[in-house]
Amino acid sequence: MFAVIFIPNFSLQAVLRHEPDLRALPVALVDSKLLKPAIVQLTPAAQACGVAEGLTASQAMARCAELIIKPRSPAQEDSATEVLLQTAYAFSPNIESTAPGLCTMELKGMAFDSHQGAIEPWAQKIIEVLAQFHLAAKVGLAVTPELALLAARAASPVMALSRSIKKHPTPNIQHRTTNDSLSGNSLDVGSMLDVECSQGFTGEAFESLPIASLEPTPEILAILRRWGIQTIGAFLALGKDQVTERLGPEAAQLFNRVSPDSPRPLKLVVPAEEFSEQMDFENEIETVEPLLFVLRRFVEQLSRRLELIYLVVAEFQLQLGLSSGAKYERLFKIPAPTGNIDVLFRMLQTHLETVRTDSPITSLRLAAKSARPEARQFGLFETTLRDPNQFAETLARLTALCGSDRVGTPQLEATHRPDAFKISQAFQSASSGDSRRNAGLETPVNPPTAISALPLRRFRPPCPSHIEFSDETPALLRSEVFIGPIIATRGPFFSYGNWWDSGRWARQEWDVETSDGSLFRIFRSFEGCFVEGVYD
Repeated sequence: MFAVIFIPNFSLQAVLRHEPDLRALPVALVDSKLLKPAIVQLTPAAQACGVAEGLTASQAMARCAELIIKPRSPAQEDSATEVLLQTAYAFSPNIESTAPGLCTMELKGMAFDSHQGAIEPWAQKIIEVLAQFHLAAKVGLAVTPELALLAARAASPVMALSRSIKKHPTPNIQHRTTNDSLSGNSLDVGSMLDVECSQGFTGEAFESLPIASLEPTPEILAILRRWGIQTIGAFLALGKDQVTERLGPEAAQLFNRVSPDSPRPLKLVVPAEEFSEQMDFENEIETVEPLLFVLRRFVEQLSRRLELIYLVVAEFQLQLGLSSGAKYERLFKIPAPTGNIDVLFRMLQTHLETVRTDSPITSLRLAAKSARPEARQFGLFETTLRDPNQFAETLARLTALCGSDRVGTPQLEATHRPDAFKISQAFQSASSGDSRRNAGLETPVNPPTAISALPLRRFRPPCPSHIEFSDETPALLRSEVFIGPIIATRGPFFSYGNWWDSGRWARQEWDVETSDGSLFRIFRSFEGCFVEGVYD
């Protein structure tokens, strides 16, 4: 058994997928790549206004002043094709990308009852899933791909075709003239064959479909109608040899398309693992509000597409096309992969509110990298962030407010310079072993020997001061923390580094006791004299 998913007016639906409110309005799609740009597809509201395919945009506007003209977008058609194939792949592993807006599925090995009542809910589920992506589809089921395609085109919205037991009456065409056949021969009534009955799932008999649904050439259609052939069943009753002899190879191809005994093999494909949405804007975007409006729809679509196959978003790749020809790209790594639309959108919104481009935006593309939902059992004494995504969003806001060089994790530099560190923007949660050590559950093999010393409470930044010296020994201190004589000193202690480049440094340190009994650490460097801290 085969099933075909058919999306009518596929190019138009692909363009309107992110603007579903326009479906009820008169909208026409124009293909600018034609030698004479004309309307190729339109909505029912546009048809009701007298607009037809083949008209130019100006001719259509003359018939309907409220008509909305949309250009055809290959990029959006590619995105819609991805949605179609990925949706079909979730229902059957054997799929074929037959044509734009057409996907054929082989239902081999699937557990179906032989009654239509078990098939229609399955097909209806496909339609409901595609409706979530704003794609209106039809589904046809039959014993061959070609018959399933006929059923899909005639469905409303699901049709299952089977072979009937009823024999079609042989039309009386013995006295037709030679002008009624392409070969010039009359058709022998006695050579006509009846369609044999075969067992299969119940449904509407495909023999009852009109012969025009096969879309034969006008010449063949006119001859068949003069013969009294109005349905596919009557056409099959003629027999392939008789049809080929009198109407030629084109009629034989039509016969093969509807013959239930010769199903063609499918060209199986596997959907791309990349999930992306893209749009080319008709008007250049200069503010963030319309961009966020479209981006919200993109996030919703991508999240639902991944949810369909039980995955979540792990990364976002944002790409903005600018009118200058340049592109702005940014990679967003999700700390805790999720499918929550609000969380994902806030991450993008926080970043875009701080972005400034040198020219207006003309296109938008958002790609998602999938991952399986995290399911981890933490230890009893392990600690982790309650909401990693909320933490990442807070960091993004702080970065936008303070600057990227002021937000991060401090890391000690490989130098002897006191209190020297750099900011690293990589935030990582503690591992299981680190958590256990922090909790005091692991004892080092060689525990350090306890040293009794006074703790130094540093001033950050160091407190500028004025120090008077007597024979290179500090004697008087004037600063914000103390003003008065120094009664005892220990030092100086010299340290220096980076003498080979512009970042050279050198300092002299003293531990001093003041007249009020306080203990301070003071130092002198190229920048002046400072109080570094106080001993508690």
